[in-house]
Amino acid sequence: MKDSPVQQKTDRNKHKRQLTVLLSLCAALIIVATLEALILANPQAYQFWLMLYPEGNTADYSSIVLSLFLVNIVVPVSLSLYTFFSIKKLGTPPLYRLIWGAIVFLAGVRRLLMFQTESILWYLTLALWAILFLVVINIHRLETVPGT
Repeated sequence: MKDSPVQQKTDRNKHKRQLTVLLSLCAALIIVATLEALILANPQAYQFWLMLYPEGNTADYSSIVLSLFLVNIVVPVSLSLYTFFSIKKLGTPPLYRLIWGAIVFLAGVRRLLMFQTESILWYLTLALWAILFLVVINIHRLETVPGT
């Protein structure tokens, strides 16, 4: 039996709110990581780094900043890509919530253990990781209910 056009439209929009919330949080984490990399990639930060490591050069410092940036964005990018391409076919089963919840939690703990308490971006990133964790483990509750 074929679904009615109304049912097809409801099925198509079923995960729209879930994707919007999840992708927005991942985008915010990527933007904050980009801002942090831009702040670290300035002459004053480089001069301070040279005082700590006098044998270092510009290439070493650039590599460190770029590596930190990539480590900071790998989880949000992979989570958003995986969810974007798989949510319509697979939905958000309990195994998805368990595995990605653990990954997001551990990424937040890694960020917490950096102890960059002088940076407002550190506090913002911690808040975003906490919200993303809560969204990932409760993403099934964000599903659009037909008729609302």
